[in-house]
Amino acid sequence: MPATNERPLRLAACGDIMLHGRYQDNAEAGTAATLFEPLAALLADADLVVGNLETPLTTGGTPRADKLCLRGHPDYARHLAAAGVSVLNLANNHCMDFGAGALAETRELLRAAGIACTGAGADLQEATAPVIVERHGIRVGLLGACDPLTKPAPAATADTAGIAPLAADAVLAAVDALRPQVDQVVLMLHWGLEYSPLPTPEQVAFADAAIAHGVSVILGHHSHCIQGVVEHKGAVVAYSLANLTDDGVDLKTPQRHYLAPLTDVDRESFLLRLALHKERVELLEPVPLWLDDSGRPTAATGDRADQIRRQLAERTEQLAGTADLAAYWADSVIDRRVAGPLLSWWRDGSLWDKVRRFRPGQLVSAWLLLTTYLKVRFSRGTDRWLLYNERNDTRPMPAVRRPHDDDAH
Repeated sequence: MPATNERPLRLAACGDIMLHGRYQDNAEAGTAATLFEPLAALLADADLVVGNLETPLTTGGTPRADKLCLRGHPDYARHLAAAGVSVLNLANNHCMDFGAGALAETRELLRAAGIACTGAGADLQEATAPVIVERHGIRVGLLGACDPLTKPAPAATADTAGIAPLAADAVLAAVDALRPQVDQVVLMLHWGLEYSPLPTPEQVAFADAAIAHGVSVILGHHSHCIQGVVEHKGAVVAYSLANLTDDGVDLKTPQRHYLAPLTDVDRESFLLRLALHKERVELLEPVPLWLDDSGRPTAATGDRADQIRRQLAERTEQLAGTADLAAYWADSVIDRRVAGPLLSWWRDGSLWDKVRRFRPGQLVSAWLLLTTYLKVRFSRGTDRWLLYNERNDTRPMPAVRRPHDDDAH
């Protein structure tokens, strides 16, 4: 590249920021500010820091009855600002967990703390409004959107609060309107499959379309694990930045028991560093992050850092080397939802066990397996990929033996 005196805008992007559980306890104990001290040191040289705020910041509101609801303490607005966070995406499947009032409170708390936000608002116009930031003479426009497959609730309308939906035509039209006003366009997208190693074919297709419309950077969230980072036609796409903060969930309701303990996957992530010039984007070395035992995002070191770098490189290489993502996901879902349960059922006891323990419920299960297979193989609906779920696996074929038919206890 020719020498230039241009000072690039240094952007740092982090993943999902979830502030439930132990983070609530820290806020109530007055110790929340210390959680972000290691992060602040890592962000000190960044001109623009962005992330996805996965929880509304409120102590009020009414939780939705139809989903797992998360929220964070209002104090975290100023703590995130003190750490250096500049812009937050609110287009996700939890920002409306406690209603429109909680969303409005969150937006106001962020504004008062000096953090801009995009992706959700009091109506569709506010939810889809971009954030425009200028540093060193470089103007950056940021937009947020949430894929309906992540089951957000609800999408904003002309006169009701909600999130900005990831509707391809609308988002690309917003990019077209924003592009002439800025040097670089950044999309922050809540999308993909939870705990999945690769994006779906629909994600890649949309990323390609967005880049064709002039998007420079795509930052992905929701998968809660590391996925690949690719450079394509001068743009950078990070399909999943994993979690900046997180805690386990153990929620019991009359309808269900939702149990999701914190795992090492939830604790591994990376800080994506980019240098934004007026006419190009430069991908810098990612910073491996580790969520320590107290819930502080810190720089990973030693073998842990090497493991995160290796995983990022492997996921990037796997994405580049997978020619047919649709076939990859079809095979993955069938292995998990059809072949796996059938093999488990077949290995569970002898043929005589299967005959004498047969019950009509197994016919229903067999029908479910067949319809699952047909849906994955022949449906073109993107919701078929949701059958893949690394954490909450199911076995639809009932066991052929009673719990104590053998010596296991």
